[in-house]
Amino acid sequence: MNATATTPSTVFRTVDITKTYQMGEVKVHALRGVSLELYDHEFVVLLGASGSGKSTLLNILGGLDVPTSGTVHYLDEELTASNDAELTQDRRKNVGFVFQFYIIARRDLAGRSGHPGCARSRRSDGTGAGG
Repeated sequence: MNATATTPSTVFRTVDITKTYQMGEVKVHALRGVSLELYDHEFVVLLGASGSGKSTLLNILGGLDVPTSGTVHYLDEELTASNDAELTQDRRKNVGFVFQFYIIARRDLAGRSGHPGCARSRRSDGTGAGG
């Protein structure tokens, strides 16, 4: 039996991307020279401390933001060469987002309003937790 190994196709590829934000007179380096390849059928976990650039990287891969420098490729397309309209079309066709901060905010608001189905924790003295 002769098993042939198939080479997984590259879905995302970044080459030396950086992202720098100007906060007044201070430059904040969110990403510094990130190069990676993500393959078809690969399960990937981004793990890092708060402020380490995870969301910035995902926003750039998803076409919501652009890097300060470097290149981003989705399949055979260079996203960093795309204009806003092209990035919008790409997002509509290829990308799905679940914004965690929205889910957290909605859960918090529902819990505070006593919305049915949302458990609201109580302290042992009977007062509501967290205001």
